[in-house]
Parts: sequence; structure tokens; C-alpha cells
Amino acid sequence: MSMDSDPAALMSRRIFRLDLSVEAVSLYLLCCALADNGQPVPSERVAGAWNGTPADLRRAAAELQSLAIVETADTGGYRVNAESRWRLP
Repeated sequence: MSMDSDPAALMSRRIFRLDLSVEAVSLYLLCCALADNGQPVPSERVAGAWNGTPADLRRAAAELQSLAIVETADTGGYRVNAESRWRLP
């Protein structure tokens, strides 16, 4: 099975070593779990599964987007980038 066809393959364990907020790691894991063959996850689907506040979701998304771990898709959803595309300090 190729990485493109296995949504779980998107998840990089490196996320746990980046000193990110709990909310950012949670959003990353949620997006990986909801991803469908690497396709963007609709923001409504993420919001519906998110256990925190909308403000926490926005902050977590901004944190991940600042490092190119997650990006906003043209459709408005979230796309998880491969670790090779992350912009880490």
C-alpha cells in the first residue's frame, strides 16, 4: 500500500518532539485520522470532532500552519503536509 493510499501513513511521530502546544498536536492527529487518501479534511468535519473551543482550534491551526505542517486547502479544509515539507526552525 502506498503512502498516498494510507491516511495513517501521513502521521509522523516527529510531531511529538517539536515542543508544540497540546492543541496543535491534537489537531494534527485529528487531521491525520480524518484524512481520506491524503485529501483535505473539510473544516466543518474537523470542527465537529474538535473537543476544544473554536479559539483553541484557530490557535492550533495557526501554529501548525506557521510551520507548514498543516495548510489550508483551496476548499477551506485542512491538508496535512508530508514531513519533508515542514518548515522547522
